[in-house]
Amino acid sequence: MKKIFLSFALLSFFSTLCFSQKEFSETTKKYIAYNEPITVFKNALLIDGFGNAPKQHQTVIIRDGKIEWIGDDAKAVVPKNSKILDLSGKVLMPGLVMLHEHMYMPAYSLENRYSHTNQQPISFPRLYLAAGATTIRTAGNVETYSDISIKRDIDSGKFPGPSIELTAPYLEGNASVFPQMNELKNPADAIAFVNYWADQGFTSFKGYMAIDKPTLKAAIDAVHKRNLKITAHLCAVTYKEAAEMGIDQLEHGFFASSDFVKDKTENECPNNPELALSNLNPESDDVKELIQFLIDKKVGVTSTLAVFEGFISSQPVPSMELLSYFSPDNRDFYLKILSQMQSAKTPSVMDKAFVNNAKMEKMFYDMGGLLTVGTDPTGNGGTIAGFGNWRAIELLVEADGFTPLEAIKIATLNGAIALGFDKTVGTVEVGKSADLLIIDGDPSINISELRKVEFVFRNGVGYDSKKLFESVKGKVGFN
Repeated sequence: MKKIFLSFALLSFFSTLCFSQKEFSETTKKYIAYNEPITVFKNALLIDGFGNAPKQHQTVIIRDGKIEWIGDDAKAVVPKNSKILDLSGKVLMPGLVMLHEHMYMPAYSLENRYSHTNQQPISFPRLYLAAGATTIRTAGNVETYSDISIKRDIDSGKFPGPSIELTAPYLEGNASVFPQMNELKNPADAIAFVNYWADQGFTSFKGYMAIDKPTLKAAIDAVHKRNLKITAHLCAVTYKEAAEMGIDQLEHGFFASSDFVKDKTENECPNNPELALSNLNPESDDVKELIQFLIDKKVGVTSTLAVFEGFISSQPVPSMELLSYFSPDNRDFYLKILSQMQSAKTPSVMDKAFVNNAKMEKMFYDMGGLLTVGTDPTGNGGTIAGFGNWRAIELLVEADGFTPLEAIKIATLNGAIALGFDKTVGTVEVGKSADLLIIDGDPSINISELRKVEFVFRNGVGYDSKKLFESVKGKVGFN
């Protein structure tokens, strides 16, 4: 009985605090610009998140953290004692819902630069929120109790950050390249693992590269028995095999698909799956059949183009602004890796794989699939929270070929649908949480204008984006 009560208490704690918190620490207050019971946004160019054309001269009224009224400025009845913000020349849009985020980044060593990771409990939550991500899913963790503490401290008002959907530790097999990951021995081990972390309050799970079919199937069934969701970064198991098992989502677009590797050994990860992707014809019947199979099985796909851009020859030169956020050691190591890659000059296998993956993501969306987007701040070390969020969304337009409004929908409503949160976040609608962005530009015309976010409202509380960014400049990599 005590165990049941504790589990209920933990789940209630995780799910309700972020919507009821009114008190903030002195640390958090430094970044709050607006925190009134009633706030009125007038003269806004409104992007609703549904993919509709923006509406001019719109008023949005929020009360106690919820959206109370939306309509034309001329029809608005402004409540007494409300804070009025004139948004002439600015955009009001939903907060971003990003689905492949982490609280860590690569930590480098002389032996193997990707052998372990470095937790970022202060800088990453602030960067996510500053860039406009009001809801994130962590999509796997390597410091479990740290992630729990980060969420608890944000929800309690101690530190600023987004609403976090906590993903449990990775469901990995017997050949992990990360010593920080647990290795599951068999299906029974997977069931016990899922139940243990679900009892601790985790509501999301993620399979990883070396997990085999029997173990993944046991994990999927155990997760669904708890009415929770599971995604995966696969390799040893193919996309079709996972879809047949009932998995909810797949990460990294089609980069992690081993379905087209010739002579693939069952339950083994091929050495170079991106080679098969690079040689693939995206218009082939085999590709279309796989995509349709995923759609029929209601399997979502998360695009993470920003992290893979770091491995192609045409990746952009990092801006001085981006580099200014790194700690000196992390910045120098990242630039060293980047220099080595750029000196090769010749296009790599990843170049063609990147193009083919982008085409397949667009096909998946156009055929009716639920495409979401995430950052994955790992890779060559240059993709970090915040800046990586923006780049991932920009690449939906630049690489995949989506319109800016489609990209915004993928980064807001689609993410909310995938999490099962679309009744509360993801669009600007009456009754939903006041998770809103004020942008000094128009991302519906130029998606890069997302980078001009000024204020981020989470549950009706407005945070100063610039102050959040400035607070972690030069510190990414330290914490």
